Amino acid sequence: MSERARNVDGTFWDDANDSESHQRCRTLLNAIDDGIVVVDADGGPTFANERATDILDCSRDELSRLGVGTSHWTFFDESGEPLEQAEIPFNRVVDREKPVSEQTLGVRGSSGERVWLSVNGAPQWDQNDEFDGAVFVFEDVTDQRDVESELEEILGRVTDAFYALDEEFRFTHVNERAEELIDFEGEGLVGRHIWEAFEWAGDSVIREEYERAMETQNPTSFEVYYPEPLDTWFEIHVYPSTTGLSVYFRDVTDRKERESERAELLRELRESEQRLQLALEASEMGTWELDLQTRESPARSPRHDRIFGYEEPLEGWDFEAFLDHVHPDDRERVKRRFEEAFETGTWQFECRILRADGEERVIAARGEFTVDSEGEPVRAAGTVQDVTERAEREQALEESERRYRTLAEYFPNGLVTLFDHDLEYTLAAGLGFDRIPVEPDSLEGRQFHDVWPDETAAELEPAFQAALEGEEASIELEYAGREWVLHAVPITDDEGDVFAGMTMAQDITEQKEREQYLENAKAQLEAATEAGAVGTWEWHVPEDKLIVSGSLANAFDVDADDDRREMPLERFLSSIHEEDRDRVAAQIEDAVEHCGEYEAEYRVRDDDELRWVVARGHVKCDETGTAQRFPGVMTDITERKRAELEAEKQSRELETLFQVLPVGAVVANEDGSLLRANDTAREIWGSDAFDVASIEEYDKFSAVWADSGEPVEREDWTMYQVLQGEEVQEPNIYEISTFDDRQRIIMEHGKPVRDVRGDVHRAVVTLTDITERRAYRRKLEESNERLEQFAYAASHDLQEPLRMVTSYLQLIENRYADALDDDGEEFIEFAVDGATRMQKMIDGLLEYARVDTRGNPFEPVELNAILEDVLEDLRVQIDEADAEIRADDLPRVDGDASQLRQVFQNLLQNAIEYSGDEPPRVEIAAERTGDRWTVSIRDEGIGIDPDETERIFEVFQRLQSTEESEGTGIGLALCQRIVERHGGDIWVDSEPGEGATVSFTLSADA
Repeated sequence: MSERARNVDGTFWDDANDSESHQRCRTLLNAIDDGIVVVDADGGPTFANERATDILDCSRDELSRLGVGTSHWTFFDESGEPLEQAEIPFNRVVDREKPVSEQTLGVRGSSGERVWLSVNGAPQWDQNDEFDGAVFVFEDVTDQRDVESELEEILGRVTDAFYALDEEFRFTHVNERAEELIDFEGEGLVGRHIWEAFEWAGDSVIREEYERAMETQNPTSFEVYYPEPLDTWFEIHVYPSTTGLSVYFRDVTDRKERESERAELLRELRESEQRLQLALEASEMGTWELDLQTRESPARSPRHDRIFGYEEPLEGWDFEAFLDHVHPDDRERVKRRFEEAFETGTWQFECRILRADGEERVIAARGEFTVDSEGEPVRAAGTVQDVTERAEREQALEESERRYRTLAEYFPNGLVTLFDHDLEYTLAAGLGFDRIPVEPDSLEGRQFHDVWPDETAAELEPAFQAALEGEEASIELEYAGREWVLHAVPITDDEGDVFAGMTMAQDITEQKEREQYLENAKAQLEAATEAGAVGTWEWHVPEDKLIVSGSLANAFDVDADDDRREMPLERFLSSIHEEDRDRVAAQIEDAVEHCGEYEAEYRVRDDDELRWVVARGHVKCDETGTAQRFPGVMTDITERKRAELEAEKQSRELETLFQVLPVGAVVANEDGSLLRANDTAREIWGSDAFDVASIEEYDKFSAVWADSGEPVEREDWTMYQVLQGEEVQEPNIYEISTFDDRQRIIMEHGKPVRDVRGDVHRAVVTLTDITERRAYRRKLEESNERLEQFAYAASHDLQEPLRMVTSYLQLIENRYADALDDDGEEFIEFAVDGATRMQKMIDGLLEYARVDTRGNPFEPVELNAILEDVLEDLRVQIDEADAEIRADDLPRVDGDASQLRQVFQNLLQNAIEYSGDEPPRVEIAAERTGDRWTVSIRDEGIGIDPDETERIFEVFQRLQSTEESEGTGIGLALCQRIVERHGGDIWVDSEPGEGATVSFTLSADA
């Protein structure tokens, strides 16, 4: 609270009269940063300084008129919940006549902005000790609250255990994770001295490191063992400040235990190396040797020759034979590699080859020279492996990386930075900044060496420089107690010039480092196995001992800790599906008998689950041809096999569906060649005329546009349009000349099939023969036209005698009125009324017949304007019935304005006419659903029996007699005919005595 008003010198007032004193007082109060409000005994403000009105967001007049504690302001407690009126400090002091001190609350005024206040209030008493009002002083603490909230949010985001100590080593903050780890007694740590809470730590490295950090003001990190009852290793990071320490720590017991297991893991690795090396010999890698003196190849594996396209071993093979198979564009480069190898002793490269059948493949070759005592190469040995699929994947990956080498701005679990040639950061982002003592904003605009410690900068700088030189680089380093992997890449412009660099650093601390190392080592040693291999085996044939890898041991329930992991062959065979077992056993026997290659696909049971595997191996025999060892690898291909079987099933289903479709279907490739057509399509065109190799051949299909008779050009065909990427939903209608000399009218739809890049890969067009449908429609149109002519002629012929009957009856009434008695006059009146009613029915029937043929073309129609015209036409009827008609804002629809006007007029007339004894009350509303509008007209009249709601839409059907109401019985039937012409529906919801709601649907204006 401000101190400005507390030590005012009394002389400020002594030399002035009352008026001057008041003026000086007001001047002083207005200069104070705190808000001051004085209220009378009823709580009404009598004074407020300018700061008070600023804080409360109102003028003095508004404050005096509204009152400081009134509902004009909304008050909240410190948790953000609304305060009751009695709990507002301005009301508490006045109501309870007791002071309040330092109460924090939120206030929201007319602007909607919330301000946080710290309020002091004291009651005032008159000379008779009667309550005479109160004085309130309040301070705007909004900024302070924001800072506290931000601090709480920051602390809340800390995922490691964290606590804070003051300069006397007392706990000031402990997050939930820290409480879980070290407050094992649950007594709370805040306020306690750390050396008292943990007496053992007073003589440990913890105290030494904490005191040194406070003394030097340098961060420190160390590991320490917490004794019983925790029995835990912790990694601790300490960040000092002048007011205390911030301590982050986490449980690293698991890592310590993993490190102790390292020796055991390495021992197991060495033991597995020999067995895995044997598996290399049975893999898809071909081996060869070359005597450099004789230029002969004394030893090659069968796989080597098969890689080059020879199923049977070749008689001779040398360096020249190898070069003959190398792709001509790669041949010189391969020669240079071998020339360099004479100097280095080894070679390793990839190149393209042309197999014996001309197929192009990619191989990986590696090997080394054996030298004599003088250092001259005398022998070469190497391996070749078909890596075509891998090379294709790598090429696709490289292309993808070139297209998408800039990462997204928001990078989870790591850091992303951009920097220029001066090593100045231009951007820094990523969630990983929460894990290091550097903020993203502190990097941007600063030079690389000004941000990082010298040791860290030395590790990072080579990668940064490599990126600026156009190279990619990756490094691993430790920083802020975390393990990181950093990738640096160049960013180039359209000409390929590097204009900046990007780094992406990811936290890899939690990775199982030793397990990953073991997996990588195994992957290198098992380079011959295919992706997805589930394990390796080696069968010692004479002893009938099958030694398997750990993964196979688990699959066949062999003790994985057993050094040998042995199992009999019969046990292995028993796991094979009974339908495959004999075949696999025969293949194994054949391989053993001929000392040859072995490859088999079969099903096995794994925990009652049926899985597919492929096994590959090679039998090693002694000089007598007796099998000795049989190493191999097994790969789980279940998912691939299931996909193949499912694809076959779907292909059969789609083929069946394609052939039984009731419409013709034609499929084309992207170049326009027709791939296939079903039987219906061939029947429509009168022959199998779909052997088309390109779009140019579409000219052999003869057709004209059905509506205009204009010839169909090549680019007018639906298939052509679909191949351009267009989806043909509104059908093209052609009249075709079939190949069996018939004329047919067909309707075509089409849709493109796109590949993963969005390019048109295939096109599908459906054909529907609508010849009979069009002929029927023409007959129907002719019939409707004849019916309309008949209705017009009938109405015209009927109207003439009706007019004559009416005229003569009126003539009789005028001339002989005096001679007629009452019955005679009544008879004549009945006859005239009947003739008039007949005239109206004929007019209505004619209008009903002409709805479809005499209607106007559809166009956008504003229903609001239609309703205004109808209300104006019905103005007299509305006024006479004292009707009240209310309407929502009506939409714009697609339709015939004159016919829609007729619908509104008929429905409103009915609503007014059948309103009952009370003045009519009519409501008009509209609601949109998708591309349709539903318009409803509701009245409070006599209602309709639900059983009659369909009959009222029939021609000449009335629910009241002519004595009860006028009308022809055609009005609602006409409305239904008009709505149906507009593609909509019309219906009535009603109960007797409850009024009625007539609803109809119309298409929204596009």
